[in-house]
Formats: sequence, C-alpha cells, structure tokens
Amino acid sequence: MAKIRLLANLNCDHVLLLNDALAPGGRILYQDQGRRLGGGGANTGIGLLWAGHEVRVLSRVGQDATGEWILNTAQELGLDVSEVEQFCGATGELLVLVDNQGERTILRQATPSCLPSPLPSTALDCLYVNYQGEAVGEYMADMLSQTLVVSQYPKDNTWLRPCHIMIASAADISAQHQDLWHHARTLAGDSLAWLVVTHGEQGAEAFSATQHLRVPAPDVAVIDATGAGDTFAAGLIHGLLNALPMASALNQASQWAAYALSSSSSIPCTRLKDYLKQ
Repeated sequence: MAKIRLLANLNCDHVLLLNDALAPGGRILYQDQGRRLGGGGANTGIGLLWAGHEVRVLSRVGQDATGEWILNTAQELGLDVSEVEQFCGATGELLVLVDNQGERTILRQATPSCLPSPLPSTALDCLYVNYQGEAVGEYMADMLSQTLVVSQYPKDNTWLRPCHIMIASAADISAQHQDLWHHARTLAGDSLAWLVVTHGEQGAEAFSATQHLRVPAPDVAVIDATGAGDTFAAGLIHGLLNALPMASALNQASQWAAYALSSSSSIPCTRLKDYLKQ
C-alpha cells in the first residue's frame, strides 16, 4: 500500500445528456441527469483507493450546501478529505454536457486558483498534481527529492510543473509543439523521466530522453468520456508504484480508462473494482 496525495479538484458535476454534438447555432435536446461527484481528486482517487492505496485529497470547497455534499459523498466512497480546505464562499457546480457520441464539454465558473492550505511537506510515495495556476510549481519542486511527482500537463501550457512524470492529452499538447519531449522538459525541468501522451481511441505513447513507446487502446464503446483521463492517470500511477516497466504501466492505464469510457459516471465504475479484485 502506497501513501498517495492528490492535489486535485473535488467537483459537483451537473450532467446534461445531449441528443447531438454541439455546433454553432444548433438546437439540441437534453436530459438532465442531476449531479454526481467528479473532479480529478475523485476520478483519480477512487481507483487508487480500490487498488489498496492510502489516498488523501488536497483541495478546496466552499462552506455551502454544495461543498458539504461533495465532502460527504467523497467520504462515503472512502476518500480521505481531512486535508480539504473549506473557504468562505460558494462552491458552484460544473455543467458537464455529454453528446450522443459520449464526448463531453465542461462549463466551469471562473474562480481564483488558490492552493489549499496547509500543504503537507512530509515524504510520500506519490504526489499527483492536477491543479490550475502558477503557484503550485514551487511546492512540486520542494517535493521532488522525497516522492514520485506525477503531473497533468498545465492547461496554460506555460506554468512550470516540476515532476518526474507528465501526462498530457494530444489535443492539449500536440497542436502547438513539434518536439514534445523538449517542450515538456521546459515545464518539468531536468527531473522529467517520462512524458505520457494520450490519444483517445488511438491509444497512448510515452517519451523519455532515449525511448519512444506506444500502446493501443482497448476496443470499447464510449458512453461518457468524463473522467477517463483521470482514471488513466490512476492506472499509470498504480503501475509505476508497483514497479511495472513503462510499457506495461501504459497498458494498465489504458485498461483502467476503458472502464471509465464505457460507463455513465465521472468516477470509475464498479467494473474497475471487480477487475482489481481479480
């Protein structure tokens, strides 16, 4: 069992199922599916919890009914939220629009990207960062010498993310940069060992200073893509903490993501839990 801390959001996802893809000027019917727990803290954390790890979430929620619902729901699922900071203000919901192909569009209210306080400085087995803003880079740099640091690619694509493993979707990183490894090193620094790039149904690849690996994605009918990237990250972390070589860790992460893609939820479905029991 590894000690893992997730610096990632806990969200209240309000899901609308659309009968067509979003398009300018379109008229689309929807079904209101209500709210469900989401965010990287939950989507990544649940799978790692089911895999037997000690998982604690570092995040912020408001001191309102939505914030209390998030904390209570996360606790009921077994997540440790003792280090989640509650701030004076509204949490707000995320609108998750899921089209008829399972692709999702997320609408989020603009809020300041403040770090939860205090952030732990003790040694961990893994720190996973999926958090917006520039300030988190200094904390990550301080943790590099004592823990495996895994980071999602920063949406801003310029924020520093000192880490050992960086995960990016091809949609976020490939369009703007030809030399992906060099670009990732400018954000992660010399500590970067691997850049992992996901390509959806085309699988995933990993780059190091000397290697380039690629694995296919499992064949799966996509129902809802929400949380699939977060679940992929969880599977990768689990594999790396169990000393799997990168190619094997990629295959495992892709299998975890396939379970997320084939279910109508943000957090991992129970089929992943059954798979881990096997």
